[in-house]
Amino acid sequence: MQNKHRYKITKNVPNLWIDKFPWKKHLGHKYSRGRVVVYGGKKEFIGATILSSLAALKTGTGSVKIICSNNTIHTYSVKFPSVLKVEINSISELKKFLKKEKITSILVGPGAGTNKKIKEITKLILKKVKYVVLDADALTCFRNDLKSLYSLLDKNKIITPHAAEFHKIFPKIKKNVSNIEKIKAASKLVKSNVVLKGPNTIVLSYNKKIIINYHSSPELAVIGSGDVLSGLMVSLIGENKMNPFLAGCAATWLHGDIAKKYGKGLISEDIIKGIPSALKRLKDGKFIK
Repeated sequence: MQNKHRYKITKNVPNLWIDKFPWKKHLGHKYSRGRVVVYGGKKEFIGATILSSLAALKTGTGSVKIICSNNTIHTYSVKFPSVLKVEINSISELKKFLKKEKITSILVGPGAGTNKKIKEITKLILKKVKYVVLDADALTCFRNDLKSLYSLLDKNKIITPHAAEFHKIFPKIKKNVSNIEKIKAASKLVKSNVVLKGPNTIVLSYNKKIIINYHSSPELAVIGSGDVLSGLMVSLIGENKMNPFLAGCAATWLHGDIAKKYGKGLISEDIIKGIPSALKRLKDGKFIK
């Protein structure tokens, strides 16, 4: 439906985005399927990075490279042999990496920490990489510098806050209004794509389209679930793939489909395991109702 404020509000269904879904092609190879980079979390939070990276690989990107530090690269190498790693310990090293690396899309945030360094890293990535997914700490580290965050977000970026993170980056938006009203208010502050996570996740496009995802389950309210969602999302975005808005819709729907199929007792590792069968259901048109 179309309302007087130009917002187009639609229920999330596969018909909205299935034509753009980046299925693996018979003649494709690992790099033609996308080169995803994930900025690795702090040592105590590397599980978040692993969940995101696993989700990206399972969903169909051909390559995932984790940016590690000297404190984390050994652990990633032992725990996760199927992804590439690069050790980067300074902003100058990151600048060189971003300049020479071919990157389809990049995810920053899960387990990253909210210190000044991660803010500078995130700002650099937003300036140098076209398609960026920002989650968790990469958002909340801007709580005292919102002007910088807003200015760096554009139609090729997507942010994925849950309710508490949303109000840290949009502190002037009232908490006691509906999520639809919140997302409309956010659209006046940033010209970017927003995934407001919740029982019925809402996806906003940079040009004021609003999708509501009812295809979900309360079992998704579990630690690590958002890290998996951001991994699903970043794997779908890129040139010759999906734009960030459609990727947000598709990832949110798949995330919910896996949870609906699994039932009670879901943990984030189960979401990862459910990706192949969810993709098959999507390909075959046999959706969970």
